[in-house]
Amino acid sequence: MRPVKVLHVIGGGEFGGAERHILTLFGAVNPAEVTLEAASLFAAPFAPAAREAGMKVTTLPMQNKLDLRVAWHLKRVMAAGGYHLVHTHGVRANFLGRLAARAAGLPVVTTVHSLLSQDYPGLFSRAVNVCSERLTRGFTAHFIAVSGFLAAALEKEGVPRERITVIRNGMEVTLPDREEPVTLRERFGLPEGAPLVAAVGRLHRVKGHRHFVMAAAQVLARHPEARFLIIGAGPERPALEKQIGDLGLRGKVIVTGFVKDVLQYYREFAVLVLPSLAEGFGLVILEAFLCGTPVVATRVGGVPEVVRDGETGLLVPPADAAALAAAIDRVLEDPAAARAMAARGRDFVRQHFTADRMAAATVAVYRNVLEGK
Repeated sequence: MRPVKVLHVIGGGEFGGAERHILTLFGAVNPAEVTLEAASLFAAPFAPAAREAGMKVTTLPMQNKLDLRVAWHLKRVMAAGGYHLVHTHGVRANFLGRLAARAAGLPVVTTVHSLLSQDYPGLFSRAVNVCSERLTRGFTAHFIAVSGFLAAALEKEGVPRERITVIRNGMEVTLPDREEPVTLRERFGLPEGAPLVAAVGRLHRVKGHRHFVMAAAQVLARHPEARFLIIGAGPERPALEKQIGDLGLRGKVIVTGFVKDVLQYYREFAVLVLPSLAEGFGLVILEAFLCGTPVVATRVGGVPEVVRDGETGLLVPPADAAALAAAIDRVLEDPAAARAMAARGRDFVRQHFTADRMAAATVAVYRNVLEGK
């Protein structure tokens, strides 16, 4: 079989699940069988991280949200690159990548990582992005959904089931050696022995960090020694820092900003919390399980496909700070039972969520699309 050359198109202006998904896929495919390259619509943070991993990335920064010239530049990249297929991620990359691929005569695969309606809470922005998505959706030959929940949502929106394949996110199941000798506790001046409660992810309203902060206030009333970390970057940071200040939690709830290679720090956490209001999958859960870190998460989207309540982690209703606080308390008060759940989660990841499994299923989709199946 001929090697397949694929161009991944992504916004790349943040480093979340979709960006990690591409880098995991890049590391897992056989380069003699598939060559993966990328085009990013922002100069950072995805592009430099991908280049560091050895991936070839072309950056085509948009001057504004309506900069349709990028589609023309993308088309030229596609025509010159000898690609067989284009793989898009995210509404902006979907729109521009599909238009460019159509002009270049290339088939498109689109991975759906989240619900579009939840990513854009503003009425106008949601309407614009839903419209742009649906205008070009017919240009995608096949969809990959990272959870059964998202596959069902696509089907409900009118995408035929035969054009959807569920490929859940995967991970390398061998933990990397620790590269950074300085711990997070040392980096942020946190007390020795203080249990660390962390939320990892982009700072977007849909991620529910404000409920995490409210839960932190309740937990700290009972466990004043605990410290809470919000790890990530995004537009919600100013609002979160104001909320932390208004609640008198400065020094106890810390917004760290983006932390490179965050996986190596998971073992410092007493618990990883995913407080999302909606979630396509929840890749950070796999990361936590792999590190043996207990998980508390909201029962939304594809999360219950990964977290089995009371068996591998604890699930709570979304937007319920009291329930979130009670679950965090439960982990802090019985760490042995929480670690036992996390160990079962690690076994679950190793059985069902490996990078190799994700890569093999994705390559099979590429082959089927190229063969017209």
